[in-house]
Amino acid sequence: MDVDIAVIGGGPAGATAARLLSRANRETILIERDLKNIKPCGGGLIGKAFTAFDIPLSLIKKKVESIRIVSPKGNTHDISMNPAFLAIVHREEVDEAQRKAAAAEGAGIIEGTFIDIRHGDKSSVLRIKTAAGETQLKTRHVIAADGVNSMVVKRMFGKFPRRIYTAHEIHSLDGYEDDFLLQRICEFRFGSVTPQGFYSWIFPHRDGISIGTGSEHAGEVDAYLDSLLRARGFINGPNGHRRGYFIPVWDGELYYKNGVYFVGDAAGMVLPFTYEGIYYAMRSAEFAVAAVLKNKPGLYKKLWQEKYKKRYLVMRALQRYFLRNDDRMEKLVSLYGHPHIREASMRLWTQDDVKINLIGGFSALIKKYGGVR
Repeated sequence: MDVDIAVIGGGPAGATAARLLSRANRETILIERDLKNIKPCGGGLIGKAFTAFDIPLSLIKKKVESIRIVSPKGNTHDISMNPAFLAIVHREEVDEAQRKAAAAEGAGIIEGTFIDIRHGDKSSVLRIKTAAGETQLKTRHVIAADGVNSMVVKRMFGKFPRRIYTAHEIHSLDGYEDDFLLQRICEFRFGSVTPQGFYSWIFPHRDGISIGTGSEHAGEVDAYLDSLLRARGFINGPNGHRRGYFIPVWDGELYYKNGVYFVGDAAGMVLPFTYEGIYYAMRSAEFAVAAVLKNKPGLYKKLWQEKYKKRYLVMRALQRYFLRNDDRMEKLVSLYGHPHIREASMRLWTQDDVKINLIGGFSALIKKYGGVR
C-alpha cells in the first residue's frame, strides 16, 4: 500500500496532524495501536486549546478557575486563572473526537501496531501489524506521534525519549469537607511529600479527585504517594486504584530525521515544571504539518523555537532552581504573595502572545520581589 503521509499514533498530536493534513487535501493515513485505549492522564487541558483546535466544549467535565500552591511548611497561595481556565477532560473522549474530526476531513484510520521502519531516498516503508495480519505501507512522509513510549523513536535511536515516572489514584469526594473547593482548584504541593525536583498534585476529576506525584526515580514514587494520601486522609478511601505512567522530559533536540517528523510526547514536547503536554502536542503537530505542506523539514524546528523555546527555557530554569530543596520551594511559594509575580506566571502559562521578555522580564520580577541571587 502506498500513501502520501502516514501518521503513527492517534492521540492529540497524531489526530491533529491527520486532520490538518487531510484538510489541506493531502492523502493521509493515521495508524493507532488501540482505538479504545484509556490513557492514564491527568486530563488537564488549557482553555485556549478548545478554540485553537475546534475541540467541542461539551467534552469538559469540570473547569478549574484557580491554582493553589502549598509550601513545604504548609503556607498557601490561591492564584486566579481568570479569564483563562483549565479544563478537566477525559483523554479517551478528546482523542476519539479528534480522530473522528480527522476522518471527517478525509483521513484514513487504521487500528494497527507499528513494528519497524525502513528509510529510502524519497520514501519510507512501515511495517504494521493489524488484526488481519502484517502489512507494509510505503509513504513519502511520516509523522511520529506515538507518545512517550514511542516505538518509532526506539527503532530509530535505540532508546525511548527521556522520561519520568508518575502515579496517581482517583478518589471519591463523598464525605470530604473540601469538596466544593476541590471541584474548582488544582492544588500543587511542594516539599517533604514530593520527590526532589517534582511536585505532588490534587486535581479535580470526573469521578472525584486525582491525587498523584512523580519522580525521575520510579522506585520512590509509591512511597511518596502513600505519604501524601495519608496526609490527606485518603489512604483507605474508595476508588483508589493506582495507575502509573511515564511523562517525557523536554530537551529541545528531536524534530526531524530521515523523513520522519516527531511531535507531541514522542518529541518530549512537554512544558517543563508543569509537565503540561496536550496543548503543546497539538501545537507541535500544527508546526510539523506546516513543514510537510511546504516540503521544508527545517521549518518545523524554526516555527517551534520561535514560538516556544524561550518559554520552555525559562520554565526549565525555574524548575531546576526552585525545586532543588525545601528552602527554595518555600521561597517559590512566598513569591506568589506578590500580584506581579502571579500575573506574570499566569500570562506565561496561559497565553501564547506574551509580550514581556520571558527570560529577562520574569527573572527581573523574581529578583525584585524574592531577593534571589
